[in-house]
Amino acid sequence: MISVNSVCEVGTIPQIHTRLVREGFHVSEYALRIWVKQGLLPAVFTGNRALISYANAVRILTGDPLPQ
Repeated sequence: MISVNSVCEVGTIPQIHTRLVREGFHVSEYALRIWVKQGLLPAVFTGNRALISYANAVRILTGDPLPQ
């Protein structure tokens, strides 16, 4: 498991949420979950956990397009 204290590019929704908040982004875990469910934020599922990219979450929050 990836430690929340380490700098990671991919993590679970709670891990990425913690990093986003720590770096000054105002977003809820719920918003991240909805974006995954809607397909706006790509995710890889392992069991019932969604792994998401920190960089993709930042792109959505800053209005930059996601890479195709």
